[in-house]
Amino acid sequence: MKKCFLTLVCGLSIGMMACGGTTDPRQFGGHGGATVATGTGGTASSTGGSSAAGSSAAGSSAAGSSTGGSSTGGSSTAGGASGGSAGSGIASGGKASGGTAAGGGASTGGSTAIGGSGGAAGGGSAPVPSKGCSATDGFKTLTTGGSSVMNALPTSVRLKITSGGMSREYIIDIPADYDPKHPYRLIFSWHQAYGSDTGNANGLHPANDGPNFDAKNYAYFGLHREATAAKQPTIFIAPGGIGNLPWDYNRDVVLFDDLLALVDANLCIDDSRVFTTGFSFGAMMSYALTLGRPSKLRGAVTMAAANFNFTQPTNAHVPIAYMGATGMSDTTCKWGDETQGGKACVLQHAKDNGCTIPGNLQTATVGSKKYLCYDFEGCKAGYPVKVCTFDGPHTPSSVDDGSSTGDDGLKAFIPPLAWKFIAQF
Repeated sequence: MKKCFLTLVCGLSIGMMACGGTTDPRQFGGHGGATVATGTGGTASSTGGSSAAGSSAAGSSAAGSSTGGSSTGGSSTAGGASGGSAGSGIASGGKASGGTAAGGGASTGGSTAIGGSGGAAGGGSAPVPSKGCSATDGFKTLTTGGSSVMNALPTSVRLKITSGGMSREYIIDIPADYDPKHPYRLIFSWHQAYGSDTGNANGLHPANDGPNFDAKNYAYFGLHREATAAKQPTIFIAPGGIGNLPWDYNRDVVLFDDLLALVDANLCIDDSRVFTTGFSFGAMMSYALTLGRPSKLRGAVTMAAANFNFTQPTNAHVPIAYMGATGMSDTTCKWGDETQGGKACVLQHAKDNGCTIPGNLQTATVGSKKYLCYDFEGCKAGYPVKVCTFDGPHTPSSVDDGSSTGDDGLKAFIPPLAWKFIAQF
């Protein structure tokens, strides 16, 4: 069933979504370094040196009205943190044991890490509180008129916003014990082609196939589970796309701006810790945002990203923390080469972040039933670049158990690594 579903999605979206077509040539950079090959559990805490959070103005963006009370967005301060000293964060190099990411990320087993000493910057910078931290009844203003999401977490609420003259839907997940004076991380989670914001909030990938694909284990690509386990409550937004090929950068960058401005005005978030993630078409949208809106984002985690058959905004060449993951048997959003595919996306950010480019960027081997991660060296302090390749197809939820390349919402190796990458800031 799973293979059939993925084949259908790939077949329908190949060419329009992420395969073939005209490329937007991207150059690359990297910084050979510590590769941490295995997930390290769900309680990664932010460690490391300080990186100056410096909010950079993101420009004003009209917020639009959300059902249950219109809220004025006004200008949203951006949140791309800059500078800072390198800290501990990601592990130092050599070989790292591990490989079986089970039960939320407990890592044991066998994937190999490559590279030298790590170059990740740590967290520790002071938060940049949003305007919503001083809003009166901002939570109520934002969520009044919203509705619950069937089979989703009780904290997830479906809302509407007017953006680009259209009524758009989104789902927001706000911690149950939300503190209007605490600046939270904010993570945008973009769904894949033939997916939905509901499926994103429900944890349904692959669609209704495989174990542990439910809200508890895999909502927002498993990051909600990891944030909860780490006792670092986080606000998530799952925008709703239009049609089966759901994202258009020129249209949906406006949606991103409007949603960020709306949340910034009503909820207490840390403007220097806004992130984006997504799978397949959602990864393509996230990657495009890293080029076009880097000053509004602290970092991105993309699963099966691509840089073609999708409008590519002008690259601002502004450093942004970036993690990419691609299956080496992915025929939809291929690993590719230096100009096209997941590899090109990673190398572009490595170059923009001033990383050292290795002469031979090693990848997981087809048939190995393992994954392999590489952390580039020499990146600008505070702006690490990480890439994970794995023996598997077009999926964000591959299991690294040494004996299969199947999917499991709880045992998927990416969520613990993705959360660790985000939580270092």
